[in-house]
Amino acid sequence: MSKVASQSQTSKAAAAADLDDDAEEPKYKPIDLKMVRRLAVWLKPYKRQYITGISIGSVMILLQMTGPRFIQYLVDYTTNFIHGDLGASITRAQAIVHCGKIVLFWGGLTAISLVLERARILIMTDAGERVQFDLRRAIFEQLQRLSMSFYDRTKLGRIISRCTSDVGSLREVNVWGIDAIILNCLMIVVAAVALATLTNWRLFVAVCWLAPVLYVLNRFYLKRAGIGWQISREGFTRVSTNLAENITGVRVVTAFNRQSPNLDEFNRLQGINTENNVAVARLNGLYQPALGIVGFLGKVIILTYGGYLVVTRTASASGGVTVGHVVAAYLYWDWFMNPILQLGVWYNNYMQAMAGGERVLDLLDTKPEVFDLPDAQPLGRIEGDVKFEDVVFGYNPAQPVLHGINFEAHPGQMVALVGATGSGKSSIISLIARFYQPQQGRVMVDGRDIRHVTADSLHQQMGLVLQVNYLFTGSVMENIRYVRPSATEADVIAAAKAIGSHDSIMSLQNGYKTEVGERGANMSLGQRQLICFTRAFLADPRIFMLDEATSAVDTATELLVQRSLEKLLAGRTTFIVAHRLSTIMAADMILVVDAGRIIERGTHRELVAAGGKYAHLYEQFVASGGVGE
Repeated sequence: MSKVASQSQTSKAAAAADLDDDAEEPKYKPIDLKMVRRLAVWLKPYKRQYITGISIGSVMILLQMTGPRFIQYLVDYTTNFIHGDLGASITRAQAIVHCGKIVLFWGGLTAISLVLERARILIMTDAGERVQFDLRRAIFEQLQRLSMSFYDRTKLGRIISRCTSDVGSLREVNVWGIDAIILNCLMIVVAAVALATLTNWRLFVAVCWLAPVLYVLNRFYLKRAGIGWQISREGFTRVSTNLAENITGVRVVTAFNRQSPNLDEFNRLQGINTENNVAVARLNGLYQPALGIVGFLGKVIILTYGGYLVVTRTASASGGVTVGHVVAAYLYWDWFMNPILQLGVWYNNYMQAMAGGERVLDLLDTKPEVFDLPDAQPLGRIEGDVKFEDVVFGYNPAQPVLHGINFEAHPGQMVALVGATGSGKSSIISLIARFYQPQQGRVMVDGRDIRHVTADSLHQQMGLVLQVNYLFTGSVMENIRYVRPSATEADVIAAAKAIGSHDSIMSLQNGYKTEVGERGANMSLGQRQLICFTRAFLADPRIFMLDEATSAVDTATELLVQRSLEKLLAGRTTFIVAHRLSTIMAADMILVVDAGRIIERGTHRELVAAGGKYAHLYEQFVASGGVGE
């Protein structure tokens, strides 16, 4: 590699590193109301379901909270019967029947509450899962819209984490979050009112001083839990990123025996992640027992003070504290404390949702750098004229890799791009495909700036085959038809015969029905490229680009492909990037690119005769065993 090419590669890597710094996890405020409002927008289409579910849940809670009142009545009734306070006319049988009727009535209300609970679960789950579906769909659509620059600077593991764990962290809140807040608040309020009015005000006063204690505990916990969960989620994302990189690059890992060092690095990240989770667990380990102590203290106060009031009869028999009051107060105190005890669990869910929601919204807010302008118009069927006018481009705008590129390819011409690695050849191809936008100058197709045409109409008329192409899980037939789902099997076979890949495909175990495996793992590099060639030609593009597309095929296969190129590329404007000069000697125009500039242009014969850079490359090619003229 030349010094200039090395510098170009280094500057591109530095630009990517700079951009990746921006991909760090965003900071957030615990229970950020602004973000809550934004997340609530996703719930709005299903507000009727949520309202219905919460209304049903509220009735269910009110019915269930009548239980202590029934118990209070039954305890006091039986106590009064035993003491003879109900009168001599009430027999034991009558008392049992009366208690049985109360229990049956209570049982009926409980049965109704259970039916309502089932309805609530179905309604809330349906609404929440629909929200999750909408979020996942929106994220997938956003990933389809984002520019290549986003994928250049964002690690795969970070993207996968957004789509899986971060969206998953919102599930509990989307399904049960609002329901939990409203119903738990309802339980606290009803329990407090019941303690103050339905039991006895003295018992309420005896425990109400614990409210400030609960407030202080919650303030202490909530302030620290948010920071802990943000750190924890960042650690988990780093583990996911490292895992994804090692899986994707498993062949390189194995080839260079990097298993042990990679395991050490994974263990280091996993250790940090574990420490972060343990730190949050330690905080919960203080908070939950502290709440339990407050809850137990309240029960002790109710039983001790309530028992004292019952024994000493501090009030008249008709309006004083009874055993039933003490029992009901004890049970309502449980109703009061249980939602608060659950707050720690739910707050963890909310913190995870805030952290995950922040990342999801950050992804959805990301603006594509390449997009259709407001005045963009669909591009009709093109002739294939491509023109670069003073184009300057850099992956990092501060470090251009292309400088003042000017050339024009006429319809049907084959243009070859030659140069050292890192000279800018693939960048030119990427600009034609509108994967990126130039910082200066214009890229024209049929005289129209491609920034002012819709991307769909442009890409429908372009074909691209890269050095390393992607095959999707499925059969060979499905992969070829990927670009034209409406194509028949006959269309696919005809395209394969035209490109010369039919015999190779038929030699596979099941022909066109052969499964290619994940990312084409069941295919050789040559077979993958032939499938990708066939796929691209089936699309019938007006502009065709080959970026080192034959480097992975053997010489025999390359000759087979080249024999088909003249016929298949007739009438199409073609751009070829190749190191094998045998691939591009027949080009109508060869552009020699060096350090982001076109330093020579002409046909093969003209450039060899000129004795410049291309002539030197050609001499090296012939000397290495290439075929001469």
